[in-house]
Amino acid sequence: MTVTYDFHDKSAFVTGAASDIGRTTALAFARVGAQVALVDRSVEGLSETPCGRTFDGGISGSATSHNAGHA
Repeated sequence: MTVTYDFHDKSAFVTGAASDIGRTTALAFARVGAQVALVDRSVEGLSETPCGRTFDGGISGSATSHNAGHA
């Protein structure tokens, strides 16, 4: 049994998107057509996440980071 998902015309907001589960989740949403907003405290990690990468549906991600004085 194959399950397919269509997230075209949907948005996903993924926190912790700079690494591990967050990055994998963001990429999975993008692959099924979602517009994905990536957020993480690690600017370096977000810069390594394939933001703006185009998938089959022509979907790209955007990256932002907020570090409220945390080390």
